Parts: sequence; structure tokens; C-alpha cells
Amino acid sequence: MKRFDVALSTGQLKEEIIKTADKRFRAFGFKKTAMAEIADDLGMSAANLYRYFPSKLDIAEAFALCCFEEKEADLLTAVQVSMTPSNCLTSYALALLHYNFEQLHDFPKINEIIMTLCDEKPELVDRKIQGELVVIDDIIRRGCIEEEWQVVNVESTSKAILSSWVMFTTPMFMKHKTIEELEERLRCILQLLLTGLEKRI
Repeated sequence: MKRFDVALSTGQLKEEIIKTADKRFRAFGFKKTAMAEIADDLGMSAANLYRYFPSKLDIAEAFALCCFEEKEADLLTAVQVSMTPSNCLTSYALALLHYNFEQLHDFPKINEIIMTLCDEKPELVDRKIQGELVVIDDIIRRGCIEEEWQVVNVESTSKAILSSWVMFTTPMFMKHKTIEELEERLRCILQLLLTGLEKRI
């Protein structure tokens, strides 16, 4: 059995717990992973593990927040200042699709964690959505400043755009489609959206 590293700080230890739980979640799924197994993988007692995370759900929540931060950082690289607002929105939407598709196929048990967190921690859903809306808001504001688009309410428009992408952000809608099929559908939606955003003379 792995020996628990007592030299780790609380922050470092929490990171190790999340990484270790992530491996178990990916291999066996959320429901089939026990706190005792995570503790054993870390070389600590289950009682010690409970000092840092009161439940498996709390570990899953911390894991999800880490994933959100990594995803947001990765997706921001798809949005370049040199691009037109239309190209920014298109690049962001496609990057979001590809990120979600890769997660679904590289981590097929992700839907189990998502459904559990949606039921038990609905505030996490709001956090995920808010992270994606921030980028869309910024792109729309740029489009208005550069007079490419005409938008009355940026916030409500951003929410409507993100809602139109639900098929490309929800595992149960994506799992029976190829990336090519999903991308073709997304491009059709983007064409409609960009036409609707255009400034009227």
C-alpha cells in the first residue's frame, strides 16, 4: 500500500485527494468508488480522509471545480483578440464542442458524476454556465463596440446563445453522434445566430 506523505500541506493534500479520486472515478465510476478505497490509494485511513472532505460528493464537487477552471483556461485560447467577433464566437463554440466530446469519449463515466452533481449540487451547474457566459458576453460586447452586431441586451442574448448549444454540451445528447455530425449541426446554428446578430441598417 502507498504510504501517506505527512510532509504535504493541507492544500497539496487536497490536490492529491482530488487527483486520486479522479483516477478511481474514471476507472470505476462515481457510485462504485468508496471513500475507503480513495484513502487506501493515498495510504491514509478513511477517518483521516474525512478530515479533509466530509463525503465523496464533496470530493466530486472539488474535482468539478478544478475541471471548470482547466476548461475555461483551455477554451480562452480559442478566442484571439485579432479575430473578428463572428470568428471568435465560432471558434469558441467549436472549441467547447470538441472539449465536451473529448471528455465524453476519454471519460465515459463522466455522465454519472454530472447527473449526481446536478441533483445534489445545483449551484455547480450555475457555476459552469456562468464560466461559459462570461466569454460569450465579452465576445458580444466586442461585436457591438466594433459595430458588427446590434444587441439590445447582452446578458439575455448570451444566455439564449448558450441555450441553443445545449446539444453540444450535454453528454446524453452527444454520445450517439460523431464529432462530424455534431460539428455540422453546430455550424448551422452558428450561421443562424450570426445572421440574427448582424447590425440592421
